[in-house]
Amino acid sequence: MDAAWISEYRKETDRNRRKVILDREREAHGNDEEFIIREKMWNARYDRIKGMDVDYGIRGWVNLQSTKRRVYLPGEKKRIAKEIDGIRSDWQFPLCAENGEVGSKALYDELFNISLFYYDLCEKDKTYNAVLLGLGHISDERRVDKISREVKEITEKIPANLGIEEEFAPFIKAARDAFIFRYPGEASSLDQQTT
Repeated sequence: MDAAWISEYRKETDRNRRKVILDREREAHGNDEEFIIREKMWNARYDRIKGMDVDYGIRGWVNLQSTKRRVYLPGEKKRIAKEIDGIRSDWQFPLCAENGEVGSKALYDELFNISLFYYDLCEKDKTYNAVLLGLGHISDERRVDKISREVKEITEKIPANLGIEEEFAPFIKAARDAFIFRYPGEASSLDQQTT
């Protein structure tokens, strides 16, 4: 069973509140392996460049999505392989692999959080929710359907096309679980989507 702080940390999408949770746990569990790996992942995921907040976890999600059409283009195979290496790095696959079961759990939790944050961004983004050149907005139902199509594509079609289903299994599970957590009544919509 997860420690209460780990469950809270996995579900909190605000980077500053996540840092507060980590700082609070540093006082209570400074040398705890669960804490140490998650703190390393926080430090690797978030950055501030030229006054702008950067989230390398979201960058990994977007980069994975960008491969969907390019996989079929001639000469893209090497570039896509390099991009997949970058995604592994953004998501801290090597760090987690070094830390066994604790690393695997931390990786799943972080990928769940990245996915949850992506869904939150979709909810708030005006362009994502616009129709007819921004003259209108899609309904909540259509937005959830649009997100579920993306989840199906990024967890099934893209990994299959790139041959990374096994390696990216933690992401596939986390993204689907985060969707079901965020939209509890919509689990069946993932299975109904065609890619």
